[in-house]
Amino acid sequence: MSPRKKKITSQDSEDTRNRILRAGEQIFAEKGYSGARVAEIADKAGLDKRLIFYYFGTKQGLYAAVLEDFFQNVEPLVNELLRKRKDASLEIDMAGLMENMIDFIQVNRLPVRILFREFLDGGILLDEIISRRILPIFQGWRTFYPRMFPGLKRRFPREADHVLLTFSGVGLIYFLVEPLMQKIWKSDPLHPDHLSERKKILRKRIKDLIK
Repeated sequence: MSPRKKKITSQDSEDTRNRILRAGEQIFAEKGYSGARVAEIADKAGLDKRLIFYYFGTKQGLYAAVLEDFFQNVEPLVNELLRKRKDASLEIDMAGLMENMIDFIQVNRLPVRILFREFLDGGILLDEIISRRILPIFQGWRTFYPRMFPGLKRRFPREADHVLLTFSGVGLIYFLVEPLMQKIWKSDPLHPDHLSERKKILRKRIKDLIK
């Protein structure tokens, strides 16, 4: 009698898909879309490369899924911002938002690197990412921004965009130059003590800035 085949459950399927996503995330972050190879991603996941095509269709399909997974994780942060915009009774804590951004980027360093590669290289999904994901963030921020500086009567038309880029850059740059700070400090910039120190300094300086 031949051995019975193991029944593939929905949980097995989800675990396999997640393994491919995490492996793709790592390889795309290291080598970019054009430099990544399906076989290498399969090796990293410890799976047959045919499973990548089964779950995602193509390399581009996997790449799109990695970025979509990232933006689904971004949504709760954006929704919280919009909730505060709609409820004028809620206090706006920009320093707290910055700290939340730092925590989020720390966990999502790899997809953040992939996204920046997409921006810098004019990648294959750039137009779609901008229209579906980036532009709504800017639009939400533009309506939120006046509550930060209610005393200002005149603003440059693009002031809100410049401030969003500035705050985002403050949160992002630390993780993008991680190898540089590793060499300068001779220690791990992502150590909890260093991250706590950064949050403390930023909280103080942001509060000073928006007084």
